[in-house]
Amino acid sequence: MAQYRLATLDLSTRLELTLEMLLPRAARGWGCVTALAAAHQISRTRLYELRACGRAALLAALAPQAPGPRPAVTTVTVDPAFIQRAIAILATQRGSVRGIQLGLELLFQAPRSVGYISQTLTTLGRRATQQNATQAVPLPVLAEADEIFQGHQPCLTVVDGRSFLVLNLAPAAARDATTWGVTFLDLQARGVQFQDLASDGGTGIRAGAAAAQLAVPLRPDLFHLLDDAWRVGQRLERQAYQAMQLAERARRADQEAHAAHRRRGPHLKVSVPPPKKPRPSRPTICSSGYWAKCARPWNRSVCAAV
Repeated sequence: MAQYRLATLDLSTRLELTLEMLLPRAARGWGCVTALAAAHQISRTRLYELRACGRAALLAALAPQAPGPRPAVTTVTVDPAFIQRAIAILATQRGSVRGIQLGLELLFQAPRSVGYISQTLTTLGRRATQQNATQAVPLPVLAEADEIFQGHQPCLTVVDGRSFLVLNLAPAAARDATTWGVTFLDLQARGVQFQDLASDGGTGIRAGAAAAQLAVPLRPDLFHLLDDAWRVGQRLERQAYQAMQLAERARRADQEAHAAHRRRGPHLKVSVPPPKKPRPSRPTICSSGYWAKCARPWNRSVCAAV
């Protein structure tokens, strides 16, 4: 018996049937619709429905449009599902119930009471808990455990490194061996099988794995491996540069020691005395001053002899 909805009728087959049905009746020929229905095990009504859908899609795509760019869509449909999504998203932005209420009123003009918002968050949290409880990984997980702090409260986090599935993300009162051991046991009770466990080397995680008796290898995470490798690389790079400087100094010292002519020392600055001032020319006898200077002793000798 022909079926209206056939599971094996894929998209390409529906497209071919639609194109075949869009042809004029004269081009299809007599009995073509009956033959197509019998070949694909569908009814003739389904074929005419495909033709109607294809014709409507072509008319909508080829209809004349308004010239110019299309106007931007600035409206949203604020229905109950949209309000629930908005409450769930605003709750992740470190907002209180009062803040969510104010955001709904300012952004969407949809005032809601504090009790409605609190009840919605409680319902969504219950759904998330039920959804997380039903999640199971068929393969052994590559567990990555870490302690994320929200304020001063630790949040025990376990993520599957293969599928990035968050296996555990819950606040805890402590991060000791008992708390981590209970977390690992709860995960095993939910059907999670550990292939290995990567962590940052925290004492609480290792003690919890030992308390839960996880017979899996404990590996350091990639971030801390890269961090340690970077520090080691920096230290080796400094040592290498120091060794290169010492080698260069030794090479220069050896080259200077075996050189034929040693390098001259720095040039000494020779102090040159300033040039002497030229002596004044000897005055002539006609000079009145020189004549008076020489005449006075002569006059005095002459006067003494007389």
